[in-house]
Amino acid sequence: MRKNLKIRSTNFELALGDINKNKETIKNLVKTAYNDGVSILSLPELSLTGASLYDGYKDMALLAEDAILELKEFSKGYNILFSVGFPLIYNRKIYNAIALLMDGYLVDLYTKKNLSITEKNVFASDIPDGEVIPFLDDWCEVNPLSKSISHLNIAVSIGEDEMMDIPRSLTYKSDIANCPQIILNPTAEVKMALNEEEILNRVRFLSKDVTYVYTSQGRGESTTDFVYGGLNIISEDGKVEKIICNDQIDYVNRYRIYTDQELLHFDKFEENITREKFPYLPIYEQRDDYVRDVLDIGASALLTRMQKIGVKNVFLGVSGGLDSTMALLFLVHAYNKVGYDLSGINCYTMPAFGTSDRTKSNAYLLCEALGLELKEINITEAVKIHLRDIGHDGITPDTAYENAQARERTQILFDLANMHNGIVIGTGDLSEAMQGFATFNGDQMSNYSLNASLTKTEIRYVVGAIAETTENLKLKAVLDDILDTPISPELISEDKKEISQKTEDIIGPYELIDFFIYEHLTYHLPAEEILEDAISAFEDKYDKETIKKWLISYFKRFTASQFKRSTAVDGPNITGRAFSPRAGFKIPSDLGSEGYLENLYEKN
Repeated sequence: MRKNLKIRSTNFELALGDINKNKETIKNLVKTAYNDGVSILSLPELSLTGASLYDGYKDMALLAEDAILELKEFSKGYNILFSVGFPLIYNRKIYNAIALLMDGYLVDLYTKKNLSITEKNVFASDIPDGEVIPFLDDWCEVNPLSKSISHLNIAVSIGEDEMMDIPRSLTYKSDIANCPQIILNPTAEVKMALNEEEILNRVRFLSKDVTYVYTSQGRGESTTDFVYGGLNIISEDGKVEKIICNDQIDYVNRYRIYTDQELLHFDKFEENITREKFPYLPIYEQRDDYVRDVLDIGASALLTRMQKIGVKNVFLGVSGGLDSTMALLFLVHAYNKVGYDLSGINCYTMPAFGTSDRTKSNAYLLCEALGLELKEINITEAVKIHLRDIGHDGITPDTAYENAQARERTQILFDLANMHNGIVIGTGDLSEAMQGFATFNGDQMSNYSLNASLTKTEIRYVVGAIAETTENLKLKAVLDDILDTPISPELISEDKKEISQKTEDIIGPYELIDFFIYEHLTYHLPAEEILEDAISAFEDKYDKETIKKWLISYFKRFTASQFKRSTAVDGPNITGRAFSPRAGFKIPSDLGSEGYLENLYEKN
């Protein structure tokens, strides 16, 4: 079962060298946290004594052990895991240690390996990982790989152990069988000019695939030589979620939790935390940086490919829809970046049976606003001739009728590219690829696919941001209308003034599909857990049965269309979520949907 678990990272006003006072403060912090529904409380390195005692630890090691024993007894009845940093004495040496305590148990014991220059004068670091030593009238393993509580794997890396050639976090992650979901990094990192960004970058890197909790000493430390940073940071899968200086932060995330037959388990959960609808989109303050990065990555990838094969001409179909708009924005950004003549961007609109006046008009307006020429090739007669040649009546709106149009457009673009020493730019996005909503050897095929790792929602976000910030009023007007236009393959004959064939009526709302994609490709969650999270995120908009219906459809379409993704062309992975047959998440084309949906049918 997945539960919302609350994690707290906090430092406090340290009484330097006063073990008894710090011990009582820690007790109060544990009580408060438990009453607040916290299940994991992270305290800083050497939180029992302070991190700036120099040789003072030699006088305090025995007192510290007594305090740890008292905290262990105090913790009975508190199903909250908390870390305490203290000087450990063993074999007449002193070690910088972390004790994990919970409900009357010493859960785990960790010692620091990578000591700073000043620490080496006091602390040793020679206890081998996995050695069992006597401590608190018992035997305890030092530096275990991780601890399972409620089947949730938790590990600790102390301070500069994350700055070794191979950070301890990466060592933990290399153990597939016991790979932690949560890593605590209690530290006493000093503050230097402009080092906060360095810390944040390190935390982002180390938090890949885990929840990472960085808790640093701050208030109350000696300023004899250093000022201690006091940062508290919680990061999830490379993204900093919470950060504060010299105060506490809470973070709630959903984890797979079990409470049956566990010696130690959590019993405090946040039941009413709603999942974000769009966890893959940046916060508003990061919007401009996000858009810049998306465009730069796509442009850099394309330019590298063009330079390697010696071409400056690109060809693409401009439909007036969202995907071709995004591809065109990529191209203009790339060409402007290196000063290529925009005449090398060859745009074609190829109307047929289902092309609406609105999208056709927007295709012309978009190219005009970007300073590009749009050429028109009407493919209606060519498709009719082809359908007649293969014995189709040219009227029945079946799959052949629809796909013939997409394949004709693709053929034209490839032939033009061959004539003029260019390449064809694909416009398909990740949402369509995951659902197989593309014509095989039609719009599924190109020479380079710029949108391959972007979902429809991400494309809408980028285009919307450009529309909002551009000073080009013509571009803003047409982008706004494109954003307001219903998404449609436009492959069925209909009233040219109205769009009736709407993609979301066929495969489901893109905001749901893209949420499924995010949870599927990021965390590889089973269908029943994706359903739980989607219900939490979208309970104000869709009922459970609607979400379940589209989730079942998602996995059926996903497995049935793998053969298309197996032949996908090159394209840049911009978001970290892609389905390349080379570097993405790969499955066999013969895999059915039953394995994904079995538990969903059983439990729901």
